[in-house]
Amino acid sequence: MRVRLRFKKSLLHRAERLCFGLGFAAVALTGGVLAQALFFQTFQNWAFEQRLGPSSSYSMADLTPLAAPQEERSLVGRIEIPRIGLRAVILEGVTQPTLALALGHIPGTAMPGVTGNVGIAGHRDTFFRGLSRVQTGDKIVVTTLSTLYEYSVKSLEVVGPRDTRVLDDSSEPTLTLVTCYPFHYIGPAPKRFIVHASRVM
Repeated sequence: MRVRLRFKKSLLHRAERLCFGLGFAAVALTGGVLAQALFFQTFQNWAFEQRLGPSSSYSMADLTPLAAPQEERSLVGRIEIPRIGLRAVILEGVTQPTLALALGHIPGTAMPGVTGNVGIAGHRDTFFRGLSRVQTGDKIVVTTLSTLYEYSVKSLEVVGPRDTRVLDDSSEPTLTLVTCYPFHYIGPAPKRFIVHASRVM
């Protein structure tokens, strides 16, 4: 009886150590991924500012449409939502390696400056975490190397993961932000949170 009890205790201790080790490894891995993303964003924002130059002033005459990037992870621009403190570089594409480092321009949607619906996707637990606090009327600024575009949030909605109508083309210059929902869901989230905005400048 005592032998069995000792054996069970030994197994429990080993299982406890294994779970602790796996948990520590998971935290370390997550921390490493987040640190890589932070470093990438910091460097890309610095490089973006350098390419913009010291006197970046835009006017309506500067509204030059951005040609569609040809390669995955090529630079599209930068997005800012001042009220919620969001600022992140946008790359072309929505593959996992791209979204691990930045926000992604959804292929097939319009590019900034082109009349149509510009689609931008991001993870709810990294760059688009702040979207949980976005409100109608919030200002969104999308900056490319040639132009600055300003949008105003018009509506918010939650849709199913296969509801692609939110990315349908538009006869007006619009912006659609897409992330998973609910924001604090554990595991793959079942829905999508959508921010619709219209260009005002």
